[in-house]
Amino acid sequence: MSMDLTPSPRPHGAQRMFSATTLVVEAFVVFFAVLVAHQLVPGDRVVSWVWGIATALALVLCSGLLKRGAWPYWFGMALQIPVILLGIQVSAMWVVGIALAALFVYGAVKGHQLDREKDAVDARVWAQRSGETAPGTDG
Repeated sequence: MSMDLTPSPRPHGAQRMFSATTLVVEAFVVFFAVLVAHQLVPGDRVVSWVWGIATALALVLCSGLLKRGAWPYWFGMALQIPVILLGIQVSAMWVVGIALAALFVYGAVKGHQLDREKDAVDARVWAQRSGETAPGTDG
């Protein structure tokens, strides 16, 4: 069974809105986790900063690419791994990272479902409108 995450052509769909919002919030959370790791793990400060800033930038970049097809959604799911693995340096990130990953996956899947349903309703309305005759004409 394959999961189709191809976004709707609608410019402001639920899938894109939910996913982009989650990714940007995650970028802020990762940045603040790096600030915490800076104090908690002073021997690994370079690793913390490189890992955290690279992850945060990738999350923001991915949020901007969501309109380009299904692959950014899969990339966003892959980015959940380094977010969760920040728990190695900041133990709270095990819980926070898993919660944000679940939120991202739910938003991508449920948003896709909502957009698909909305597109179907729109198609029915447009088909109904194009089948009507203009007022004041015979037909």
